[in-house]
Amino acid sequence: MNTLTLHGAQRAHLRTAALLALLTLGVAIAMPSMAQTTAAPAAATAAKAKPGTDQPMVVQEDVVVFDVVPGAVYLNGGIGQNEQKQMRKDAHNWPLRMTFSDKSNDEFVAGVGVKVFNQAGKAVLRLKDGGPMTFVQVPPGEYRITALYKGEALSRMVHVGPKGTDVNFHWMI
Repeated sequence: MNTLTLHGAQRAHLRTAALLALLTLGVAIAMPSMAQTTAAPAAATAAKAKPGTDQPMVVQEDVVVFDVVPGAVYLNGGIGQNEQKQMRKDAHNWPLRMTFSDKSNDEFVAGVGVKVFNQAGKAVLRLKDGGPMTFVQVPPGEYRITALYKGEALSRMVHVGPKGTDVNFHWMI
């Protein structure tokens, strides 16, 4: 085996190991072939076509929701104290950290439509059923975030720096 083939094989093994590590941590990598789904309160459902068929294959995952933005890497969940504790423990690894709550009683809310756009206006993330906590891997830069809950939209322009940023959306319901 020549050196070029060996390095290519090593890179492939490293990519596979990195992907398995990310998935073990509960990270979702959305690929173009994955269909958009909604999350159940305790677990999310991911759907994609079975190879060679048009029938969806359903996979149950904790805290993870797949979406149609290719290459989006995010963590979504936080329903219940255990999920919140796990997500807070890992928060420092996620540059964009969003939380969603009801301002009248300071309770977390889920079922939030979330759209994140980069400075060029390209969608970085689109979720039908985000929250109560959504963390996103994005490079430093400027982002526009729109969150829709019970028909009321809130928007924020945010700067994500090297240490990341926390963005809180609170609705008066």
